[in-house]
Amino acid sequence: MKKLNIKTEEQKEMTRFLVVLIGLILIIVGIYFFTRVFVTKDLFTNKDNSDSEYTTGVVDNTAAIVGNMLNRSETEYYVALLNYDNPESYIYNSIISNYLEKENALKFYYVDLTSSLNKKYLATEDENVSTNYKDLDSLKLGDITIIRVKKGKVVKFLIDEDSIRKELNVD
Repeated sequence: MKKLNIKTEEQKEMTRFLVVLIGLILIIVGIYFFTRVFVTKDLFTNKDNSDSEYTTGVVDNTAAIVGNMLNRSETEYYVALLNYDNPESYIYNSIISNYLEKENALKFYYVDLTSSLNKKYLATEDENVSTNYKDLDSLKLGDITIIRVKKGKVVKFLIDEDSIRKELNVD
């Protein structure tokens, strides 16, 4: 007796589907191992990832950029615009630290003029420092500038150590 092996069209279609599915899975697994062996080269290494060092991100709420220095939530505060490439900036940081130790000290925000976002506001040697400006495009700052902001408007520009010490009442 001969056994007839007759498959229906649906069975043939299902077989083709399974062959294609298994082929795709083999290709994906092959690509995975290929990248692990030849691209990342970490398949045969016994690296223990528990020794990896992770750095936790920290948001500094006192850092600002020139473009948003007038948009703070406090009604009155100071903004220290400092060129940290200038060694004197650290002297002004200590003056500000002494001021902030006072009981009723206003909040201080810091703008790093060496940052690429703020460099265009730093006056070059052939430009004059502007303490009075109409808009941000015309603003040119020196290496050390402290401004006092009240209700979103600049009320004082301080550009030298004596005026800063007098304003902050720090000796």
